[in-house]
This record gives sequence, C-alpha cells and structure tokens, in this order.
Amino acid sequence: MDKTIAVLATLDTKGYEAKYLKDEVEKKGKKTLVIDDGMLNPPLAVKPDITQQIVAEEAGSSFEVIRKLGRGAAEEIMMKGVAKVLRDAHAAGRFDGVIAVGGQDGALLAAAGMRVLPVGVPKLIVTPIFQGQEPFGNYVGTNDLMMMHSVVDILGVNELSMKIFDVAIGAIVGMVEANVSSKMLQSKNLIATTMFGNTTPLGMMVKSRLEEKGYEMVVFHPNGTGGRSMEELIKQGAFAAVFDMTPHEVTGELFGDLMRAGPDRLEAAGRKGIPQLIVPGCIDFLILGPFDSLPAKYRKRKVYHFNPAVTMVRTTKEEMALTAKVMADKLNKAVGPTAVVIPLGGFDMYCHKGEPLYDPEADKVFIETFKKHLKPEIKVTEVDAHINDPVVAETVVPILIELMEGRG
Repeated sequence: MDKTIAVLATLDTKGYEAKYLKDEVEKKGKKTLVIDDGMLNPPLAVKPDITQQIVAEEAGSSFEVIRKLGRGAAEEIMMKGVAKVLRDAHAAGRFDGVIAVGGQDGALLAAAGMRVLPVGVPKLIVTPIFQGQEPFGNYVGTNDLMMMHSVVDILGVNELSMKIFDVAIGAIVGMVEANVSSKMLQSKNLIATTMFGNTTPLGMMVKSRLEEKGYEMVVFHPNGTGGRSMEELIKQGAFAAVFDMTPHEVTGELFGDLMRAGPDRLEAAGRKGIPQLIVPGCIDFLILGPFDSLPAKYRKRKVYHFNPAVTMVRTTKEEMALTAKVMADKLNKAVGPTAVVIPLGGFDMYCHKGEPLYDPEADKVFIETFKKHLKPEIKVTEVDAHINDPVVAETVVPILIELMEGRG
C-alpha cells in the first residue's frame, strides 16, 4: 500500500525548503500531504494541501485574525490548530509519517502537532534550534518525536543544506517503510514501572519473576520526562497495573532537583483505577548538579559524587516527612486497588548501612509519617531488608499479582 508523508512548514518563509522535501519524497515513491502553518504571508513555492487558513480555523480563529495578533499570541493559536489538523488527518488515514523543517517558530509549531500523535507514528523535525541549546524537552515532550540538527539556519536549499535534507528524507521514508503499528498498547499483562540505576537490581529480579507468571514489565526512567511519559500512557489505558518502585520525581518536584515530572506525578494510576504497588525507592536524596555548583545550604549535608555532572544530596528529616505526606495524600485519592511495600533497610543503593548517604533516622521519619497519613484501606507491608535485597522482590511480586487478579 502507498505511504504518505506529511510535510509541515511555515510556507511563507520555508516554502522552497518544503518544496524540496516534497519533491524528493515523491521521487522515492511516497505521496505527500503539505501542511502550511505560516502565520504572516501567503505560501511560497509550493501549494499546500492543508492551508494556513484551515489550520487557523481548526483553532477557532482565522488567518486574517492571526496576522493582526502579536507573534506570541498568534503562535499559541496556530499551535492548537496544527495539533488538531495533524491529529484528525492521521486518524483519517491521510498520512503515515510527518517531517517538518523550520527555525524556532517552525519547530515549536511542528512539535505541538507531532506530540499529539500516537507513539509509533514517524515524526521528524529538521531545525537549527540546537545551536541555541534550548531545552530539548520543550519540543519533544513525552512523545517519540525525533529532532535533527540542520547545522545551518533554514534559508533556501544549497549544497550543504541539501545534504542535511537528503539524510532527513531518507530517515522519514525509512521510518514509514518500517510499518510500525501506532495502535495503543492495551495488554492485560502489561505493567509499568520506574527504575533508576540505584534500583535496577530490584527491577531485574521483579522482571524475571513477573515474566515467569506471564506478565511483561515496561520500565520508565524517572528523570522527569520518563515519569511524565508513564503517567500519560497510564491515562491512555496502556497498562493493566503500575509498579512504581522509584517515585523519586515526587521528591524532585518538592525540592527543585534536576528530575521533576510535575505536580501530578504518582496520580494517574489512582485516577484511572488500575492496580498500583508503590515502593519508596530513591525518595531519599536530591539530584543536583556538580558539587562546585551546589548552593551553600547543601554542601554540609551528606553528598555522593555520582558523576561529573550530578551530585546526590541526602534529604533531611523535614524533607522526608513532607515527601511522605505528599505521597500518602496522592495515594489516598486512588479509586483502584493500591498497596505499599516499605524496605526498612534503605531505599536505594547509596542510602543503606555502610553507604555515604545512609541516614536511618531520616528514613524512620519517612516511614512513620507515610504510615500515619495513608488511609487504612491501603495495605502496607514492611520488609526488614534493603530495597535491592532478593526478599523485597519475593515480597513484591505476589502482592502485585494479587492486586491485578482482584484478590488484594
């Protein structure tokens, strides 16, 4: 079956580049769907299949209104229009993958649209925004969007930019030919989990035990983006259960470390009503930058030089108490089966006896506060072991299966 690739650009400034993409994609035997999200003037060089007027109307506005607005206000409206156009066009089967070319505005507009597409739909933006070292997550969000550095700014097709475009064209054509299904995962045996390197031993043990029982574990790195991605997929119904054994992003959000997933972290499973089992892995430290960059208030604490870019800073009793209360409040709102397993011997690789971040008194404050604020309906199981000890995995798996089978 013929494949169609959507070509997205602000055609009033990037029309010639979009025409090159369109022509070269079609030379490779693919159809194209050209979408214009330009905000100022009529398109150049190529006629769009979906015009800037249609994009504006899909956002509840018009091109005439857009042109009279300030840049920021106009862009916010067009971002909504691009998202709706791409979502609807893909749902109607009008394209199989999408490529965009643009500067800062073009990349933001394209990303707003691509982020609403299902995982598995090929998405590629060619842009110079890397030159400014802007936050990558501002564009990618929680999706599998790919960004390619254009090396040069986007102004015409020349000997150098042509090489970049040709590689991008080859990439998007190859991706659509891969025929990856974008149908949302909805397996009754699929379990979402979170894992740092500090909790990987537990993750590996639980994974092998679950696989023996016919379950499959999908792991997310709780680095901010990972937690948001997991929560979003939970909302979409991708998982039958959640084993959140590394909810560090709750601590990160409360105290401003480098890995924050927003205020709604640890809530999607509860709202969705699916079974969830929580282990407080890695909630006992902050992830901050190089030691030399640490604010003075952290330098007298217990710290661990994790790598040249990251310093782990031990949380205080007060911080542990607040983390416990916030986590309990979130879990208390759950409408589905929820349970907690607490390893009494430490919550991560560097915070148990003999390690540099060990603080049993702070851990005790967390445990007591957590149990005090959890509602009685939430089963709490304490294990006299460190989080990565085999007995924790042996405890976790049957509880999780009981929750999934409705016996917990």
